[in-house]
Amino acid sequence: MTDFQIFRPMAWDKLVHEYDLDGSRLLPWDGYATPIGGGWCVVRPHTQSLSHTQIDQEFFIGIKGTAKLVVGDQTYPFTMGDIAAIPKHTDHYVLNDTDEDFHFYVVWWDRDSANRFLDEDAQQAVASNAFALQKATVHDVSEPRAS
Repeated sequence: MTDFQIFRPMAWDKLVHEYDLDGSRLLPWDGYATPIGGGWCVVRPHTQSLSHTQIDQEFFIGIKGTAKLVVGDQTYPFTMGDIAAIPKHTDHYVLNDTDEDFHFYVVWWDRDSANRFLDEDAQQAVASNAFALQKATVHDVSEPRAS
């Protein structure tokens, strides 16, 4: 059916501590070309993620809990269903000053990841078209033609 795993349950016991939060990099997905990276993030109670900048662009999507999102010199309330666009080269972090975990999902991309996706997608399209052409040719040859 496919050359990749269609479903993967969340491995809560495999969260990694980086950027001063616990998380799991869920994208890119092995064998399934995407132009984005993504990860589940958990900011523990009374902590904050690492204040940093980067060269890629990001979206943060609030999943569970309440926190504060600091982007540049602006602070925003951040909760379930909220989405934030983090511009590249802009200092940002998530502050959880509550007694509960705060969960959010991050999606990131840059020009290199988009170009890699376009290259992989083009290669897959060529391979898929070659397979379809081969299948059609074999079908045409093996089928007797009506007069």
